[in-house]
Amino acid sequence: MLSEHVTDHMMTGTKNFHSDLQGISYQIAHLQTELEAARLLTYNAARLKEHGQDFVKEAAMAKYFASEIAQTLTSKCIDFMGGVGFTRDFPQEKFFRDAKIGTIYEGTSNMQLQTIAKYIEKEYTQ
Repeated sequence: MLSEHVTDHMMTGTKNFHSDLQGISYQIAHLQTELEAARLLTYNAARLKEHGQDFVKEAAMAKYFASEIAQTLTSKCIDFMGGVGFTRDFPQEKFFRDAKIGTIYEGTSNMQLQTIAKYIEKEYTQ
């Protein structure tokens, strides 16, 4: 939906179509890379848990990174959509609100960082 909206908008309203679309496509590529990294962190934490290994640090890393990326990604989607990104006609505004909750519920981002730091300190002081 986002890529269709951006492409339609760029094709109808911009003289420098190629350079503008390229700038947005690079941002989308960057966001997709971060999204994949968040998935891999989550899968790694789940794998450790399934194998009965300590996974608390990895789960905190996954929760922190995924929730921060979700917030960044949904904010960028709204930016790309322009003014309509804030309307209820498109799902981005709900996704943005939901992503913000992810940085608060089940431990804030700062709490996740505190957990990660505690485990890193433990690893390097043994």
